[in-house]
Amino acid sequence: MSTNEKLFYACGIVLALSALAVTFVGLKSRDFPGKALPAVILWFGVFVIAATTFAVRYSGEEHEAKAAEYAEFNEKIEKGETTGGFSNEGGALGGEREEGEEEAEKAAEGPEEEEPVGPTTGSKEGNGSSGKGGVTEGEKGAQGNSKGGSGPQASTTLPLAADPSALAFDQTELSAKAGKVTIDFSNPSPIPHNVVIEQNGKELAGFEPIAEGEEEVSAELKAGTYTFFCSVPGHREAGMEGQLTVK
Repeated sequence: MSTNEKLFYACGIVLALSALAVTFVGLKSRDFPGKALPAVILWFGVFVIAATTFAVRYSGEEHEAKAAEYAEFNEKIEKGETTGGFSNEGGALGGEREEGEEEAEKAAEGPEEEEPVGPTTGSKEGNGSSGKGGVTEGEKGAQGNSKGGSGPQASTTLPLAADPSALAFDQTELSAKAGKVTIDFSNPSPIPHNVVIEQNGKELAGFEPIAEGEEEVSAELKAGTYTFFCSVPGHREAGMEGQLTVK
């Protein structure tokens, strides 16, 4: 506890006790305060001014301490000493993001088709060969199924920004269609922030914290409920998270 903080609380206690004493004496004596009124006013005035002065000084000390903490954290960000799933370990965005992207790509591609065993219709071993360079009936069917089964993937871009005056996003609920989902993030604050997409405790995509800039994060997402948050230590706990619903 700093000196200004101690003095502020001391002045507050003296004012409270003085008020009780004046009330008690006033109830016991009808002539109170009488001639003592200027002294009573001066007494309370001195401690009110003192309490206000120490409160202002204490507030300034708190502001300087917070600024020093932010400056120290910014230095750690620049040196790559921050912790979490999106530190510099394992690449620019960590190993978890790379694994999440690979799984998302595999899910988007669908199950691999097994190659047919044995001669296909129209091949040299089968009957009714169409000759060299010809397309067999089996190949035509496979091409037709491939074209019919793969439709255009949905692509959604969602705007998101950091609050310049608080540890918060401007939105806590986002929705998109299944497919490629991109969160276009803007941070006007000098305090570093980022966006990480998570599901069931596993980080799927994200980027390193940025200050006074813009960045985006993309992922192939299936229908379901996801969480987006800022991975800077303490920011998620302060409220920088929201829900992403994919339909």
